[in-house]
Amino acid sequence: MINAEDLVGKRLLKVTTSWHHYPETEPSLLHMWLHMDGLGPVRFHTPGDRLSMEINQPHGPYDMDECGHTAVEDDLPDLPVTRFVGRQILAAREIRYQHGTHDFAVGITVRFPTGTIRILNLADEIVLAHDQHLGPVEAHLHEATTPASQDGV
Repeated sequence: MINAEDLVGKRLLKVTTSWHHYPETEPSLLHMWLHMDGLGPVRFHTPGDRLSMEINQPHGPYDMDECGHTAVEDDLPDLPVTRFVGRQILAAREIRYQHGTHDFAVGITVRFPTGTIRILNLADEIVLAHDQHLGPVEAHLHEATTPASQDGV
């Protein structure tokens, strides 16, 4: 496992994504790898309620029989994070979900010289948020003011 601070100062070289294609539905993002100079491919995954980051090579496409198939793509132009390929990460902060007694890491905010993107686990889905409000859940998302922890991000 790595944390958000490990990304600071690294340059984004490439973005790889894996997508679950199920008949008659829109593809859903399963995994995302940010290929970072000096780190290698950082895999973003959604185990439970948290966002997990670890150094891990991308897998290839595979068939899931009656459950569809998984496709793997590099540098998709419509993916919001792709516009930062070639840029250095200036800052990264943990995002926590806080509501009542619940308080856990659900994502990170990553700042590049040309913009910022949030990478989140919302309802077991990787969500890439930039310049957008996420609705009612937004009131429970808080960017950490202290260095990123190791409890899931």
